[in-house]
Amino acid sequence: MKKVVVLFVALMLFAVFLGGCFPQQGQRTSQAKQKTVASSQTVPVRRGRIADTVSELGTLEPLSKVSVIAEESGKVAEVLVEEGESVEKGQVLLRLDTEDLEITRSQILAQLKSARVDLEELLSGPTEVELCSKEAQYTEALLAYEEAKKTLARNERLFASGAISQEELEASRNEVTKREKALAVAKAELEETKRKPKKEDVERAKARIEEIEASLRSVERRIEKAEIRSPLKGIVLEVNVEEGDFVSSGTSASGGTTPVVVADLSTMKVDVPVNEVDIPRVRIGQPARITLDAFPGKTFEGQVVAVAYQGKTSENVVTYDTTVHLANPGNLLRAGMTANVEIIIQEKENTLLVPASAVKEEGEKTFVFVKNAQGQPERRAVVLGIRNDAFVEVMEGLQEGEEVFVTPPEGTEVSPSSASKGAQRNVQIRVGPAPQGPPPPGR
Repeated sequence: MKKVVVLFVALMLFAVFLGGCFPQQGQRTSQAKQKTVASSQTVPVRRGRIADTVSELGTLEPLSKVSVIAEESGKVAEVLVEEGESVEKGQVLLRLDTEDLEITRSQILAQLKSARVDLEELLSGPTEVELCSKEAQYTEALLAYEEAKKTLARNERLFASGAISQEELEASRNEVTKREKALAVAKAELEETKRKPKKEDVERAKARIEEIEASLRSVERRIEKAEIRSPLKGIVLEVNVEEGDFVSSGTSASGGTTPVVVADLSTMKVDVPVNEVDIPRVRIGQPARITLDAFPGKTFEGQVVAVAYQGKTSENVVTYDTTVHLANPGNLLRAGMTANVEIIIQEKENTLLVPASAVKEEGEKTFVFVKNAQGQPERRAVVLGIRNDAFVEVMEGLQEGEEVFVTPPEGTEVSPSSASKGAQRNVQIRVGPAPQGPPPPGR
């Protein structure tokens, strides 16, 4: 009996010892878990805007930029614009020296005037003065011829009587011949004056006028081209000539430069190299946001207008040139500025968002860890929408205001969420380093 009492007392003392040790051990474990959970970061599920974008760098260029070249060779007489100056379409930028062309033009005008007078005289016929003059010349020639014939007849009688020599008789005969020819000429001129102009003469005169007029037009075009005009309304970007420089027709100024460069800055463009991984998602018509270091905090709206089908390879990276157009109100933007182009693939407003780091994947399933009422991480399946590097759209599985773990505490066993009710058994998820030994069995 005494031995039984002693054994009972010993057992009681051992029980007290165990009661003092194991509660402290459990308390320390619970406190460690609470400390680990407390140190894990959670964020609330909130509504906001999310966009799936492709971002690349490019250089701004005017949509319309023209290198203005000379159509006529010559020396620069005047430079009428400066770099940065606004110009209208058709405004004169440069003038070339046209002194030689002006002299040629004056000579051609004189020839044209003379040819027109000739045609007019040909068509109008003789004036009364001209007709009277020709008739008087004919009458005078006729009288002289008749007088010469009378003198010859008289001298022939005198020669027969031996009153004059043979030489005097021959002189009288020569005079008749001379006067006869003069009469024939006068008669022909009188008849020509009275006759209407021939058709071929008129056509010949007209053809000459047309030939001279063609030469005049050619010279006047060259004079006109000596004024180098702007082909569009815009801003002068470059002026590469000075007075006295020589420019060649259809080429450039001396030294191989373009005389003037004009650009329409109202609409700008930027070509960006899009990686082959992203290019299947890029489409013509997609909006784009453009930011520039020159205008901090300011965003310009643009649109994709062209996507190349031929790629370019550089350092084993294949890219496709994609062109974005953007308006340039007030000509704030300038050619050559570096632009950060963000092509918007998808975008939503007022949708549920969580950090991308909060989303976990297991095979084809996606889930997050939600902070439950006990402050513990609870696995929750979610359906995702738009993603980017920072945030993810949650279409199903979460409500606004719920808190999700960005990184669940290490070593925690996660109870199934309400979404997983009906499962045959609880699923334990251990986050962090793998524990030593076999995994805990299902319960």
